[in-house]
Amino acid sequence: MGLFSNKKLSRNQITTLNKILPEHLQKPDWTESDFKGTNSIYKRIELKIEGLVSSVTADNKKLKKLNEDLNEIPIKNIKVFNIEPFDAEPLGMVDIGIIKRFGSTTTGDRFANGAVGYALEAVFDDAWAKNNAQENAVNEVKYKLLEKAKHFHLDCNLFFKYEIDFREIGSSGNVFIYMRGTAAKGKNVTMDAALQKTKTEVAQFEKNIEKKKNELKSLGEVKSKIPQSPKQIEEYLG
Repeated sequence: MGLFSNKKLSRNQITTLNKILPEHLQKPDWTESDFKGTNSIYKRIELKIEGLVSSVTADNKKLKKLNEDLNEIPIKNIKVFNIEPFDAEPLGMVDIGIIKRFGSTTTGDRFANGAVGYALEAVFDDAWAKNNAQENAVNEVKYKLLEKAKHFHLDCNLFFKYEIDFREIGSSGNVFIYMRGTAAKGKNVTMDAALQKTKTEVAQFEKNIEKKKNELKSLGEVKSKIPQSPKQIEEYLG
């Protein structure tokens, strides 16, 4: 590449260059030195493009997370009741059985007389709430139960007659968790609000990403027209 000087561009070259550049990068006078070094107009546009690419990548990650949330909201916001259905249309019975490990092996006595069964059904009973493994296991199975309800009954937003049973398998510490209940359709303002909020956020992210992609396309076209040598100044700008 040739050496740049401090020679001013002609008026026609300045006019042509300013027509190429975004408004915030335009200026009344340009010299050949504006096209060299780390602060050259080419490098500035290049850095802007790199920043936009990083921003779009970050936005896409956030958008992916929002879409994942959007899929989980209808499940996580199903209202659960342990009573008979009311102000709702029953859709069908749903059940699930999963084996979970509740820690170390046992003698089996801990599960005698239904004492632990009661503690587990309450989930937060002092005997078990201190150990997150038990609580997490119950919550995981409950989520799968509601996920199954939503899968087989798309309109399900309420869940009635929720029941849960536990049975230890030998003395291994493994516990069979059996849950069941009735999927139903009714009014669920919490779910509706959560869905609307996330849908609005998704739409806004999609709009912003599209805007940035258009800006990237425009800057790419600008970059291809920026001279990188004294010879190109005349070739590109006349």
